[in-house]
Amino acid sequence: MAEHDTSGQQTSIDFHYIKSNSFRVVHADGVYGGPTPRGYIVVNFYSERAPIPQKITQELTPPGQLGEEIGQEGKVGIVREVEVGVTIDISHAKSLIQWLQEKVDVIEKQIAPKEG
Repeated sequence: MAEHDTSGQQTSIDFHYIKSNSFRVVHADGVYGGPTPRGYIVVNFYSERAPIPQKITQELTPPGQLGEEIGQEGKVGIVREVEVGVTIDISHAKSLIQWLQEKVDVIEKQIAPKEG
């Protein structure tokens, strides 16, 4: 709830977080992006995985059951599947850096060996 001082001046404001219909949680192994021509920063989060074959060929045994895999077609290497892209201005990028550093500091403090 917003608070007010003795003169009635508002001294705080409440922010309510509501998930949009397109909200989702994604796993990210990395990011790719950079500055845009208009001075924003685009950050594309991707996950890495082995490629899924486009085609697999399998033997058919005499009773008509699937046998050994005898061939496969598809990409070779690692797939980086871009999950979501975020475009932010420089002031929000700086805030994000600070926020991330605070979270890293908390985690490092939690996992630091205890001195005894």
